Amino acid sequence: MDSWIADLVRTHRLQLKTDWNGRLHLAPPSTALATPDVLLYRMDDTLEQLDSLLRSQSAKGWVDWRPAQLSRLHEQCRCGLNPLLDYFVTGGAALDAVLPDLGGAGRTTLDQAWVLLAQREVDSLCAICRRVGAPVLEFAQ
Repeated sequence: MDSWIADLVRTHRLQLKTDWNGRLHLAPPSTALATPDVLLYRMDDTLEQLDSLLRSQSAKGWVDWRPAQLSRLHEQCRCGLNPLLDYFVTGGAALDAVLPDLGGAGRTTLDQAWVLLAQREVDSLCAICRRVGAPVLEFAQ
């Protein structure tokens, strides 16, 4: 795969992390693990994983792959408490904001790599979740 998309993301990394962090602080966290101050430490690793995906040879066929659907990420988590849900949604929004002029096949490839990474990470955390359904709210009496 042409590494120009990965190079573009790497060039704008600081701006991307700043925008992403700001977006994370806008919404109240769903759990203690979803606090922006905790998730901030995952950003570098996540961006490295994105870089690796974008530079992989398998990325060549992504443009013909199904459309990226970051909006459907919440459907994968049965309880809705996965701290990575908002993390990846806000990260995707930051990518759009920081790289607004990226279009065509480049945008499609970036979006598909991001959704693939998000799905993989969300699925991994959901696989070890002990909740089997919607969260039960308990009220102290």
